[in-house]
Amino acid sequence: MNVDMPTALETRGRRHPTGRHRRPHRPWHFRTVVGVVFVVMAASSAPSPLYGLYQQQWHFGTTTSTTVYACYALGAVLTLLLAGGLAERLGTQRTIEVALAVIVVSFLAFLLATEAWALCLARLIQGVAVGLLTSSAGSALADLHRDRSHQAAAAANSAATSTGIALGAVFSGLAVQFAPAPLITPFFVLAVLSIGGLGLVRAIPTWQIVPERLRPWRPRVLRLGAEPRGILLRVAPIVTASWAVVGLYLALGVDLVAGLLHTTDRALSSLVILVVQGCGGIAPMLLRRLGDRAASVTGCALLVAGVGVSVTGFDTAHALLFFSGAAITGAGFGLCFMGSTSTVTAAVIAGGHPQLLPGFFALAYLAVSVPVVAAGAAASRFGVAAVFSGFGLLVALLAVVAGTIAVRRGRPEA
Repeated sequence: MNVDMPTALETRGRRHPTGRHRRPHRPWHFRTVVGVVFVVMAASSAPSPLYGLYQQQWHFGTTTSTTVYACYALGAVLTLLLAGGLAERLGTQRTIEVALAVIVVSFLAFLLATEAWALCLARLIQGVAVGLLTSSAGSALADLHRDRSHQAAAAANSAATSTGIALGAVFSGLAVQFAPAPLITPFFVLAVLSIGGLGLVRAIPTWQIVPERLRPWRPRVLRLGAEPRGILLRVAPIVTASWAVVGLYLALGVDLVAGLLHTTDRALSSLVILVVQGCGGIAPMLLRRLGDRAASVTGCALLVAGVGVSVTGFDTAHALLFFSGAAITGAGFGLCFMGSTSTVTAAVIAGGHPQLLPGFFALAYLAVSVPVVAAGAAASRFGVAAVFSGFGLLVALLAVVAGTIAVRRGRPEA
């Protein structure tokens, strides 16, 4: 990372971890950051199954639920665009610590919420925490990996993100059905895990030289130079297609399953999120040796196939076919995420472009949030089935375009 070199009196007196002076890291250092990514992403999906209870208590509709989610996306995107360079000033370790502290504050906001506006505030704070974490976790994982492998770091980041989102939603869904205090239990458990993760991150030996006395900092709009902008444009089609598909399932998946299985069980309805994100976490770990381009092209093919199978399964009221398509889609997302993240992380390590990661995740959160908000609004007018088929066709076409571009860029003449 591009970190201003402080004087000897301003530093902690520890050697820079790169090159021949690199401090050896133990496996638990890497696994701790992976675990932190898992917990924070689980927290990002945990509120979704609880919206039904909030609606019953405070009598608001689907439009308000969509607005609450939009506040989360807004917090994440604005943080990435305005504070994405904070890791350059604080170092990735301190930025992760700040992210964990902020996520704990969001849990307190959820626990104290008594109206819909308070949910919006809690989700906004949660988005800030996710933005801070994602802007720094990728490079931190690459630094802490024993071989400094950007591919292994990207696979772990992708797996932790997907499985965290999956299990966070399922855990909250189970809390709705079985916990005595379903609006308290998920946030209490996640707060305990976050505080524990904060302690472990602070216990990791510092792997960067950072100033002991920090200079004043103010938010600045993220700016990309010509080279990092070119790299981001190269992965933009893959990122947009894969995250838009996930946004489609997040927006409509629970309602689709409820209608398909004729159930009001929120835990059962949340199963589709577990399938999509769970397979999104498993695929990168099983296929982590794939190159960046191969992972992206394969992922796009699976996205197209998965969405097609899911739409067919829903239209024919065939639950197994629908869930099979969701599994294929999730695997495609995981491979696209791994391939694009690996490309960006490698550029950050080799070219010293730390602003790439915030730009990358800002694009990703825009791609996942726009379908959620748009599909949620359209479903109230045209129906869930029609919106799922229409949006499914659009994102499948986008995935075809992204995969074609990735193939052409892999040829020597391209």
